[in-house]
Amino acid sequence: MLWCTKFFVRINCQLTGTRSVLKEANTIRFKPQFSSVKSNTPQVNTPHKRIPKRLKVFFACLPLIVLVPLTAMVAFAFADPASDIASQQSQAQSVQAEIDSMNSQLEAKVESYNYANVQLGNIKTSITDNQNRLSQAQATLGVTQERLDKRISEIYRNGSSGILDVLMDTKSLNDFLSNYDMLSKLGEQDRNDVEQIKMLKSQIENAQKRLSDEESSQQSLVSQLATDKDSIQAGITDRQQKLDSIHMNIAQLQQQEAAQQAAQQATEQQQLEASAAVSNNSGSSGSSGSGGGGSSSPPPANAGGVVAIAMQYLGVPYVWGGASPAGFDCSGLVMYVYAQVGIYLPHSAAAQYEAGTPISYSQLAAGDLVFYGDGGIEHVAIYIGGGQIIQAPYPGTVVQISPVSGGGTYRGACRL
Repeated sequence: MLWCTKFFVRINCQLTGTRSVLKEANTIRFKPQFSSVKSNTPQVNTPHKRIPKRLKVFFACLPLIVLVPLTAMVAFAFADPASDIASQQSQAQSVQAEIDSMNSQLEAKVESYNYANVQLGNIKTSITDNQNRLSQAQATLGVTQERLDKRISEIYRNGSSGILDVLMDTKSLNDFLSNYDMLSKLGEQDRNDVEQIKMLKSQIENAQKRLSDEESSQQSLVSQLATDKDSIQAGITDRQQKLDSIHMNIAQLQQQEAAQQAAQQATEQQQLEASAAVSNNSGSSGSSGSGGGGSSSPPPANAGGVVAIAMQYLGVPYVWGGASPAGFDCSGLVMYVYAQVGIYLPHSAAAQYEAGTPISYSQLAAGDLVFYGDGGIEHVAIYIGGGQIIQAPYPGTVVQISPVSGGGTYRGACRL
């Protein structure tokens, strides 16, 4: 145990900034129990030195060192859901702003991608047209070349068709000049045809190379734009998943907050009922002789338990005519929840209002029904306390918590 004592003494020295306790600890020794050498000197039992006072103070403070962080952890675990909801909602707004910005970027990038594809299509069309022209030019050049080759072959077999041949075949000077001029023009025309076709072929080949380069460049642009588009889309998907997670956290926190409010409201209601019972008992003898009619008061609020049941179905989709966990409409949710506490209601908001006792807005308590509508009772929700309701609003939504004002035009309330 000596090493343990020294260990705690060292910690105490570090806390107090002195080393005097270490000197005291070094003097602590246990009495030897055995000795290998016999001695005639009588052994005296020396009493152990007492633990220093500073060490006792350290051990006395040790529970505080442990309890303070533990208390902080417990306080964090029971943090106020409202502040957490505000923080999560702020974070959700920030993420939504990022998504909106990225959606704008994506829209611009998609339009650039679409336009680049249009240009690429035009280039491919031009390449196809140019290839057709090149094929035609090559065919024409081939025909002309074949004609020249045939003429050269005939000249080689029959001899040259020079001035002498023209002179011998003519009967007059006019015939000679005419034949000679035709022969010269024929040779010059052949040469011009070949040169023009060669020039056209060269121009088409140059255009083909230019278009091929443009196609390659445009294809690279399209690929880059597609990559950018996919990257932005992936970022939006990631942010959307994060936003969905935040919304789920908010729903859980709202559920927790509503449950706390419902529990608090139920407790307060029980206290009010107990106080009212005491007052009635104390004043029953004095009021027995009094008479007179008065307005009937609503029954006490004792349906706060339905709030916790309704909370279990947060997120269930709205289904027209639905009255099961597979899907609810407004009155179907109320009917299903109240049936679980033994109160059976019709599947109609107006009929549910008639089944209860009307109450004023100021009398609302957890578990009461709140009704809405523009031309009559068209919607019903369950009041959960704190100015909030749980409802199945309309197609495309889910069972959710909303402010009382979020149900529509307020028509009244009742207590079952």
